[in-house]
Amino acid sequence: METKPVTILLAFHWYDRRVFKGIVRYATEHQWHLSPYLFSGHFIPHGWPADGAITCYGKPLCKFIDSLDMPKVDVTIQKMATPTPRVTVDDDAVSKMAAKHFLERGFKHFVFYSWPAVEVNTLRKEAFFRALTRLGVPQEHLHELHQSPDRMLGQWEQHQERIYHQLEKLPRPLAVFTGQDNLGATLIEICSRKGISVPEEISVLGVDDIELLCDCLTVPLSSINTNLEKMGYTAAQQLDRLMAGEITNEEPPVLIEPKEVILRQSTDALAIPHPAVVSALQFIKEHFSEPITLENIGEYAGMSKRGMEKAFLKHLGTSPATELRHIRLDNAKQLLTGTNDKISSIAYDCGYSNSSNLSFAFNRETGMSPRAYRNRYRSAN
Repeated sequence: METKPVTILLAFHWYDRRVFKGIVRYATEHQWHLSPYLFSGHFIPHGWPADGAITCYGKPLCKFIDSLDMPKVDVTIQKMATPTPRVTVDDDAVSKMAAKHFLERGFKHFVFYSWPAVEVNTLRKEAFFRALTRLGVPQEHLHELHQSPDRMLGQWEQHQERIYHQLEKLPRPLAVFTGQDNLGATLIEICSRKGISVPEEISVLGVDDIELLCDCLTVPLSSINTNLEKMGYTAAQQLDRLMAGEITNEEPPVLIEPKEVILRQSTDALAIPHPAVVSALQFIKEHFSEPITLENIGEYAGMSKRGMEKAFLKHLGTSPATELRHIRLDNAKQLLTGTNDKISSIAYDCGYSNSSNLSFAFNRETGMSPRAYRNRYRSAN
């Protein structure tokens, strides 16, 4: 007699291809049958005979989700009626990544675009300011941009003017972390209409890397890849453990670390009051794949090697050699997880003369070999 496949209900009130891709990958590996009803609309399958559910708790479906008498795992931070295992984005790590991204570009004044109606937005604001404070940014350099009241959101001219008047009172250059891609898109559109240069005057960073939204703007939006496919895969994994009795409903949440900042034009600027350092950094970014030396960098920027090192330390808190190594390794990481290129080829493409030199640098930076890094993180894509 054939074993009946495990049947899983997906109760989500929104759709993100990456989350579902992760769930489907786990389901395929374990021969699960997924309920398709909520994929194409809000048809709620009351009475569906499922063995378990992966849920996205929120107003449209909260009563239905509360009524499900089966093991379930949720992917939100919303308060639920009963204890439920959660798998969510690590918002603290997201905000630390945003702070680091802006600080590396030399910004001194920071803004969070706040929307208290969205709970995760408030968490990211608090974590962003906390991370900057711990890194030595004074309180008076932290600012907040307030979203318009709900009644005004459909009235574009009033909404635009309200945000613009807040921006006009803030110092520039300014680094704005929006916490959500849709807020970043709104801000870029307002800046475009009001003649504010992005990223030269105002640099904007979003979260979740919704490619269609980020790429279609007048100035493409940089955004943090929150590793949503891994979140979906891990949610399915936790549900499997819950159904098997390996964990209980009291299991602590699993936090998924963000993957990386996807750099686009909206933050591709350096707010550094030292033109030669900016030139040197630009040269490194454009030529990191070549066998360049510190002498090459200094010559391009019009500085001696010693003068360049002192200027980098003063304005960036790091050295030219460290910056070159970080850029090379960041690109190597992207190629390792995003392509099937040979490691020797990746080494050459990132400015290393051979794979041994790449491996040495990689081990020193990450504590693992390039191959181990690829094996560990590509499965989470």
